[in-house]
Amino acid sequence: MTLSPDPLPASRWRFLGVVAPVLDARAGWLSALGGRHQRAMADEEVDACVAMLRSLPGVVADWSDASVALEVDVVVADAPLRRLARVGAGWWADPGAALDLVAPHLGRPRDSVLLLYPTDGAPELRSAWGYTWGTVDILGRAGFSAIVSDPWPGWATIEDPAHGFVHEWLHQVEGVYRGLGLSEDELPSLHDVADRRTTRPDAPDRVETYVEHERRTGSWRPWYRDYMTGTVGPKTGEVPRTRGLTRERWLRRPNPPMAGEAGLDAGTGRGA
Repeated sequence: MTLSPDPLPASRWRFLGVVAPVLDARAGWLSALGGRHQRAMADEEVDACVAMLRSLPGVVADWSDASVALEVDVVVADAPLRRLARVGAGWWADPGAALDLVAPHLGRPRDSVLLLYPTDGAPELRSAWGYTWGTVDILGRAGFSAIVSDPWPGWATIEDPAHGFVHEWLHQVEGVYRGLGLSEDELPSLHDVADRRTTRPDAPDRVETYVEHERRTGSWRPWYRDYMTGTVGPKTGEVPRTRGLTRERWLRRPNPPMAGEAGLDAGTGRGA
């Protein structure tokens, strides 16, 4: 009797989500005047943030056709976020600013870290969905993303509210696989979405581009789904080929050892 080979395993990522309920930091012009940016989440907001982070394993497993398994730990910081750093056009909790809140939870190896925190509404503190760094030495070579929680009241009513969180995590992922040798023709830049649509013949969104879908629904789900399953379509003039992360490509990054197993962690990358 011939035994069928085992199916390829899912790509495993040890993910730490940290909710920082209190912001009390100097940044920007307010700092020059001796002021501070301050806001504390109410219990309802903390609960919504924790629930969002805990939902990510199911969302990523669904959108990746079970090619990815996020092993998520979610913690609520018991100290305020007291520092922000000048990053791009705004002020963000970069890895150094977040270290005091994240370090107590690095006793176990992590592949990805995401910090979720409030702002006082100042535009320079919320200039984008979030900001992501590649593998960070001070975080044990984990990737790091910072996201502000201010839009949380709308999460209950918008389509695919987790898509911004998946976006920032996929910036970490893109950096890892670019470092492992995948070209932009094999794995497009996460922002190279214009003039593309799915190659899935049975997808209900196959008749529209990813941008058209987002304009109609507010969600980038088809783009992230195809990015995680190797079903991204070509732009006009591009040669058809497999684009995105097939399960085989996911496994170019060896899975980390299970708890109690010997072995070395793998995965290097760059910021996105």
